[in-house]
Amino acid sequence: MRKEKQFLLDEIKEKLSGSTSFVLTSYLGMDPNTTSDFRTSVVDSGGLFCVVKKRVFLKAAEEAGLAINKEMLSGHIGVVYSGEDTVATTKAVYDFKNKNDKLLDVLGGLFEGKMCSPEDLKEISKLPSQDEMRAQFLGVLEAPMSGVVSAMEATMSGVVSCMDQKVQNEESKQ
Repeated sequence: MRKEKQFLLDEIKEKLSGSTSFVLTSYLGMDPNTTSDFRTSVVDSGGLFCVVKKRVFLKAAEEAGLAINKEMLSGHIGVVYSGEDTVATTKAVYDFKNKNDKLLDVLGGLFEGKMCSPEDLKEISKLPSQDEMRAQFLGVLEAPMSGVVSAMEATMSGVVSCMDQKVQNEESKQ
């Protein structure tokens, strides 16, 4: 194998080994501006889009210990490696696919070490992002706490009200 191909193979293998999630895409007839828009949306979500040759990708996947079905790979192949937020990256891919249905096709991918079909990835893209899940979690924690604070305030104001009424009763008796 030539040095250039070996370097490319090693680079792809390193990215596959270092990534817990990626999405395999087939892009058809994307012009440079559209490809740039897609790359930008993926990068904004924390991911990375790379165009790869099928043979080199399959060899790198095999060496990285991933079982990729080569029949599912059709057309020109691109790999979207997800960053910290896998859901956000998958959302970016499906948002672009929805806007440009004829230009991009999702072939499958890896999510947390498990190979997924395009349908599985579509469901993953519908999940809330990390920020949304954090906000929901804080909301879950906040509701009981605000109830406890309200009960304590009611108890304290009840005691103060009782004392105030007692003072008024004693003043009215005098």
